[in-house]
Amino acid sequence: MDQQELKAYVLKLINDEMDSSRYSKNYKAEINRHVRQFYEWTVKAGLQDFTQLTKTELLSYAQWVTRQESKNALGGKLSISTMNNMLYAVKYIYSMLYHQGFIKENPVHGLDYKIKNGKKTNRVPLTQQQMYDFLEAIDISTEYGLRNRALFELIYSSGLRVSEAANLKIADIDFDRREAIVRGKFDRDRVVPLSHMAKDFLALYLRERITNVEQFVFTDIRTKATDKPLKSMRISRIFREYLRKFGMDNHRISAHSIRHSTATHLLDNGASIRHVQELLGHKNIETTVRYTHVQTESLAKIYRKYHPREHEL
Repeated sequence: MDQQELKAYVLKLINDEMDSSRYSKNYKAEINRHVRQFYEWTVKAGLQDFTQLTKTELLSYAQWVTRQESKNALGGKLSISTMNNMLYAVKYIYSMLYHQGFIKENPVHGLDYKIKNGKKTNRVPLTQQQMYDFLEAIDISTEYGLRNRALFELIYSSGLRVSEAANLKIADIDFDRREAIVRGKFDRDRVVPLSHMAKDFLALYLRERITNVEQFVFTDIRTKATDKPLKSMRISRIFREYLRKFGMDNHRISAHSIRHSTATHLLDNGASIRHVQELLGHKNIETTVRYTHVQTESLAKIYRKYHPREHEL
């Protein structure tokens, strides 16, 4: 088996492993991209036999990863999660080589092969008023604006991940019942309700396309390609552009903050944490509990302001 055949075989093994673990389509695509990127790096670095790489060379790759620039419109360094996924792809490669007997030792073993985020940004939700102001400020007089209003109304309505909204097909929406089937992480599908507002804007945006059930709901208006979904990264950029336009830009707010806002506002208005867990598609309730910290902070402020013992000398 030559190098190219072995690389293809290892990639197949990685995909088989991810399929058995029921990883999402987007995650599998990202790991595939990073595996190929690593293969390209070895060739450019003059390392013809990738099975013979040592810890020193793998550390060199990690350093190369940290120097890469993001290709999105905002530029800057790659995100911590992207860099770690690039390195995780390398772990996959050498784990497969080791378990299949192509190498006697796994060079990744013993390496501190993870990039730590020393300045972790805690994402915050928008308040109910901020969410209202944001949605109402979107100009729906254009096809572009109407699509984006429907998109962000949907995410806020049903607490969707950006990737879940991106991959939604028209067939997944039941307009009569105001429900949608969401293809979640690790292939965990769930049914979520739609608000009246989300349903109305979706119907207005889709118009005659509403019967083309196999098409993606949110597509790139410029290309008119209905067989390809609007990419998650593009949705995040659109959200950031609106924040800047509306004077709401904050490094602690991202497109994911809309989902965070949904959870927080439901809890604020009396929803049980179990119901919120089911809506968001969290496997473990501990993940949902993280959304309660805003409530806890708010309660603490009210307590300190009004409890009589807080003001005793």
